[in-house]
Amino acid sequence: MLEDYSDFCYEAVGSIALKYIDNFEGLRRQLSKANIEITLPEYVSMMFFTSAAVAVGSLLFFGLIFTLSMGLPGLVFAFVLTMILGSFSAAAFYLYPGIMMKSRASKIRDTLPFATMYLSTLAGTGTSLPEIFKNLAEVDEYGEVSKEAEKISRDIETFGMDAGEAMERAANRTPSEDFKELVWGINHVITTGGSLKQFLQQRSERLMEDYRRRVEEFSEQLSLLVEMYITVIIVGSIIFTSMTAVISSFSSSISPSLLVNIQVVAVFFGIPMISAMFIILVDGMSPGGIR
Repeated sequence: MLEDYSDFCYEAVGSIALKYIDNFEGLRRQLSKANIEITLPEYVSMMFFTSAAVAVGSLLFFGLIFTLSMGLPGLVFAFVLTMILGSFSAAAFYLYPGIMMKSRASKIRDTLPFATMYLSTLAGTGTSLPEIFKNLAEVDEYGEVSKEAEKISRDIETFGMDAGEAMERAANRTPSEDFKELVWGINHVITTGGSLKQFLQQRSERLMEDYRRRVEEFSEQLSLLVEMYITVIIVGSIIFTSMTAVISSFSSSISPSLLVNIQVVAVFFGIPMISAMFIILVDGMSPGGIR
C-alpha cells in the first residue's frame, strides 16, 4: 500500500519534488538505514503531496467552522492553523526516517548479543559463511538482525556477490555501529584466515557484558521510576482528593458538583493517562532482547 501511495504521489507532484531534491539528500542514507524501501524522489513527493493535502483539507474544514462562528477573524485563524498543520506534516515526514533509523539501531543492539552467540554456534559446526547468514535470516526471533542477515544472504545468492562485498554493503547501510563492527570483524577474520568461531565467541561475550550492564542500569532507573509513580499516583491522588474536599467546605463560590466533576475527571482520565505514559516510558527505556 505504501508503494502504491508513493507511486501516486510521484505521478502527481514528482516534477515539483525533483526541483528541490538536492535539499533533501540527507534523507537518502536515512531511508536506506531505516529500511524504508522507496526512493528519495518518491518520499519527497509523498512529503509534498501529503502536506499540501493536509493544508487544503484543514483550510476547508476549519475555515468553514470558524468563519460561521467567528466571521472574518475566524477565517484568519483557520488560515494560521492550516499553515501550522501543513508545516507539522512536512516536519513529521522529514524527521520520520531518522526516528526509524534510531529505532532500528536500538533493536539491533538489543538482539545482537544473542544473534552473535547463534552465529558462533553455527561457525563451530563448520557451516560456510553464506549459509551462516542464510540460517540467521530464517530466525525471526532476532528481529532486525535477521533482516540485516537476509540482505547479506540476498546479495550473495541473488546478486552473485562474494561474502566480503556483501558484508561491506551491509556495514554501509546498517544503522547500528555494533553490527557494523561485527561484519567488519567477520570480514577481517575471513580475509586473514583467522578463527571465525573464536572471534564470534569473544564478540558475543563482549556484547553480552554490555547487555548485562544496560539491564542493571535499567533496574536502578526502574526503582526510581516506581517511587515517582507511587508518589504521583497514590500520594498525589490522596492529597488532591483531600484538598478538593477542604476547598469545597470552606468556599461557597465553588459548587460541590463542580468539584465532584473535577475529581471524576482526575480519577477516571488523569490517572489512566499518567499510567499509560509511565508504561510507554518504561517500555522505551527497557533493554529489549529475544521476545
